Amino acid sequence: MSSSADLAQRLEGLTMKFAEFVANLHYEDLPADVVQKAKLHLRDGVGNQIAASAIGESAKHVIALAEEWGGARQSTVVGYGLKLPTPMAAMCNAMLGHGVELDDAHGSGLVKSGSVLVPSAFAIAEQTGASGKDVITAVVAAYEIAIRIAKAINPGHRQRGYHTTGTVSPFGAAALTAKLLGCDAEKTAWALGLAGMQSAGIQSYLADPCLAKPFSPGKAAFNGVLAGILASRGLSGPRTVLESHEGFFKAFTDQVKLEELDIDGLGDRFCLMEVGFKPHAACRYAHGPIDLAQSFHAEEGITIDDVDHAVSHMSELSIRQASKPVCANLNVAMGSTEFGVALGLDRGVNGLRSYWDGYKDKRLHEAAADKITLKAEPEFGVGGRQAVLEVTLKNGRVLKRRQEEPKGEPSNPLSPEQLEQKFMDMACIVLEENDAAKIGERLMTLETEANAGVVPAMTVVGSGKPALRAA
Repeated sequence: MSSSADLAQRLEGLTMKFAEFVANLHYEDLPADVVQKAKLHLRDGVGNQIAASAIGESAKHVIALAEEWGGARQSTVVGYGLKLPTPMAAMCNAMLGHGVELDDAHGSGLVKSGSVLVPSAFAIAEQTGASGKDVITAVVAAYEIAIRIAKAINPGHRQRGYHTTGTVSPFGAAALTAKLLGCDAEKTAWALGLAGMQSAGIQSYLADPCLAKPFSPGKAAFNGVLAGILASRGLSGPRTVLESHEGFFKAFTDQVKLEELDIDGLGDRFCLMEVGFKPHAACRYAHGPIDLAQSFHAEEGITIDDVDHAVSHMSELSIRQASKPVCANLNVAMGSTEFGVALGLDRGVNGLRSYWDGYKDKRLHEAAADKITLKAEPEFGVGGRQAVLEVTLKNGRVLKRRQEEPKGEPSNPLSPEQLEQKFMDMACIVLEENDAAKIGERLMTLETEANAGVVPAMTVVGSGKPALRAA
């Protein structure tokens, strides 16, 4: 590990270098595969928000309070159609984006930036009338900043108890806000500084299951958007917020992995390409065991009634993050490896609707508490996402299988057809199929839109009260 003085020297000017990258990035600089990946993440994020507008319990509390408070009618709350001040709309939509456990995720960065960056981008686009190309460019820039910071500080940052999506994503939200508001490098650095001053988010909800988890990305969006707006209006922020002795790195981690910041690779190697998509409405750490549980259901024809007991071998952090044998509410069930494995073994499907229906099944709760055990596997390190699932059936047969990466990771990708189906499944929970398809088409041709701010309005249901449609 570098000495404190050596580290400071090697980090000198980091915040400004990030700001210059953001301010100087143009749509024409983006490779075609990066543009395509960005549009997939934008569609994925909007789909998750639409679905959560009917199901996300946490966001409902904040949306109701925001409606009571009122304010400038600037940006739309997805599904509801409520118009709020832009930072507040970004907050509500980010809570929706994180509220059904389907937001994108970066493995080693331990960050789910999409739930923060996608709603922030569209909230600002509504205010500014930004084009589709502008939004794509800003979102790519934001992912680059957030992921590099997250990779550089983890897993040590997470081991301290921090929720990286809450602590790091404000930098991305501030960057894209500054970009869409036309800020130069100086003001973009101010925005990053103001975002860092608001950085927050701990994972105490893991020790006391409750509805608070989406609040962290919600505030990340609010704080980042607010930072960008204030910087654009002349409120200066610390231009060395990341690297200074009083800065983010000093406060939030014991080790900075310089190689992960990859400053020389900005604009050449895009970290967005490392981000995975989630096929299951579950904590990402539960996805490997769920994949294996589904395979046993599909190939062996078993249900949970056939299972005597099952052991899921996982990394230490996977267990800390996603071991919830007793599920007090649907949000907890979606974050529970035990419940997810029971559902996968029984039904072979772990989509949002299957969790909604499965949560009512007493057998699955009993199985999660009594039949499914999680065991730490030292081979998988602190936070590896490998999984081994061993299932002993009541007839004495033992099924055992290993998986290195969950489905949806770039190394184990979902197909374009599967990603499109995921969006339609999410959107059609609330919207008619034709309406959902139109939104998907607009998002996948976003570069042709003169005003990307039209997208949130397309998600609104006529009544202004999103609800789960009949299957």
